[in-house]
Amino acid sequence: MDEGVFDPTSISEIAFLVGPDRYEEADCEEEFLDVDDIFAKDFDRVWREQELACPGSLSIEPTALRTPSLRAEGYSFVDVDAGLLLLAPDGSPCGGYIGCDLVIAPEHQGKGLGAELVLEYAMRNGDLPTWWLDAAAYSVAGEAAHRAAYALAQDRDFFVLKRDELINAKREQSMVSEIVCCPAV
Repeated sequence: MDEGVFDPTSISEIAFLVGPDRYEEADCEEEFLDVDDIFAKDFDRVWREQELACPGSLSIEPTALRTPSLRAEGYSFVDVDAGLLLLAPDGSPCGGYIGCDLVIAPEHQGKGLGAELVLEYAMRNGDLPTWWLDAAAYSVAGEAAHRAAYALAQDRDFFVLKRDELINAKREQSMVSEIVCCPAV
């Protein structure tokens, strides 16, 4: 980790998909990887289920860590208790990595945001939620987004820009948190 930012290229693609510790134990890729569209959900369903399970966990705090998308102008990422939200240019949530569900509303798909969302989550947290499941479970589109995220991390120019945005956002967040939490007397 560089200044608290995880670099997925430090592990193999399959380790990125299933979890680095678990992959070392696997006899074959399929042992810890479950890909089936039964895991696909739409954004509204994921949002409703999360709000029912953990009310308020999707609320955006004023000091939450925010970074801009580098793939689609006006989009951004913001931390919430339930994971990482993708915000549309108008500021409304349009996707996220919520719990173990990666989801983007249909009208916001096709911009490379799924891959960037996965990469952003991994860089911020040093892991993926699917690493902690009995078997890493993805829909077909989810697996493709995770593989695309790994490939995106291989683009070192993109990765460095993303890393620098994240490091700068963390510094700004730290300063804002100090002002909000401990105002000068």
